[in-house]
Amino acid sequence: MYENYEPYEIRLAHEIAETLQDKDSLPLHLQFVRKFKEEFLRKILNKVMSLDKKKIKRSRAALYTFLVNQGSGYGGDGH
Repeated sequence: MYENYEPYEIRLAHEIAETLQDKDSLPLHLQFVRKFKEEFLRKILNKVMSLDKKKIKRSRAALYTFLVNQGSGYGGDGH
């Protein structure tokens, strides 16, 4: 699973997955880490974690995934 990833990519993906309590989606987080700049991912992670849980419909992880995918459509955040 990890053979194609750099150690820093693995660490960041694990950090994001743990923060979001979403370890089941680790392969997705690894893809995001490979595709997007760390700054972009951390910005979205901070935004999602700062929201009141009552304002989140499904889960923080689902919102994070949605926002990353939305942001990718506007360019400039990929490697």
